[in-house]
Amino acid sequence: MRMEDYLNKINNLRLVENRVGLPVNAELEELILKTALENSQSYFTLEMLFQKADNTSVTLNPETFQFIANCCGLLFMDEKETGNVCFAHSPELRPEFKQSFTAIDVLDLSYAILHSSLYSEDLKVGELKIPIPQDVAVFWKLVKIGKGLRGKEK
Repeated sequence: MRMEDYLNKINNLRLVENRVGLPVNAELEELILKTALENSQSYFTLEMLFQKADNTSVTLNPETFQFIANCCGLLFMDEKETGNVCFAHSPELRPEFKQSFTAIDVLDLSYAILHSSLYSEDLKVGELKIPIPQDVAVFWKLVKIGKGLRGKEK
């Protein structure tokens, strides 16, 4: 799935799904509540993540990704490193040892948060404030949940 397709899927999440009767993921709800209570000032919107380069392409907004990196204490890598990087992106690497994230990690984080009951009300996509976890372990747990939700829908 291309990044633009995934972003469109996130944008359409609020419009397509009937959220009544969806099973509640208790871990997700707990993590979202913790994140929202930690710091209500650190958030981003989906529109802040990307900027349109022209009518056909979308590029990453480096300022927003740097802001997220600063809030989480991680490095942003616009591409996954290749070669000998000592298990940097291995699924076996525990979250507390991960030091960098990619754009797809932020989209997975967004996808998890938008699946929570916090966003069960019918809000406009442009108004959705996605809180940024300050705890790196919480960040990676939410990324994992979002990736799992994305995997279930394939």
